[in-house]
Amino acid sequence: MQALRYVTESVNHQVIISLPPELDFQRLEIIVLPLEGKMSLQSSTPARRKPSPLLAGSVVMADDLISPATPESDWDALK
Repeated sequence: MQALRYVTESVNHQVIISLPPELDFQRLEIIVLPLEGKMSLQSSTPARRKPSPLLAGSVVMADDLISPATPESDWDALK
């Protein structure tokens, strides 16, 4: 098995590889790995959105999020 290592940069989401003649007309396995430290953070994780500072303190919790929404007497499915 012959391995060919080729380091290049993509352009327009494409990579063009020139192969030596002995690899012509053969089935090939292509593996693409980004170089360590060269991958931009923007492509791997989207920018985190932040709410407007005008909304700070404007939300009021009017209910208990842990207690059931209906009384236990309404849960008669198992009776």
